[in-house]
Order: sequence, then structure tokens, then C-alpha cells
Amino acid sequence: MRFGLMQTKVGLISLLSRYEVRVSEKTPIPLVFGSRSVVLASEGGMWLTVVKRTDK
Repeated sequence: MRFGLMQTKVGLISLLSRYEVRVSEKTPIPLVFGSRSVVLASEGGMWLTVVKRTDK
């Protein structure tokens, strides 16, 4: 259990250090949350774009 959690953290760190996650143009701004959902979720979904980071 602890090893799997550590692997997940390392994977997220390596992903976020190489790529940038942005909100896509398809995502409605401002977000409208669904009233029938058990968990907090936006209607129409949340679209994200992953872009490779450029070294500065």
C-alpha cells in the first residue's frame, strides 16, 4: 500500500515537472455545477490540455 502510494506520487511529480496542465477552450467559464450529481461535478465536463513545458 505505501509503495503504491509512493509510486503514484513520483509519477505525478515527474508528469507535472515535464508538462503543464491548462484549461481547454471547450471548458465553459464560469463552471456550472450539476444539481443531480452525488459528487461535485461540472455540467458538460472539464476539458484539460496537456502542454510540454519549455525550459526558460
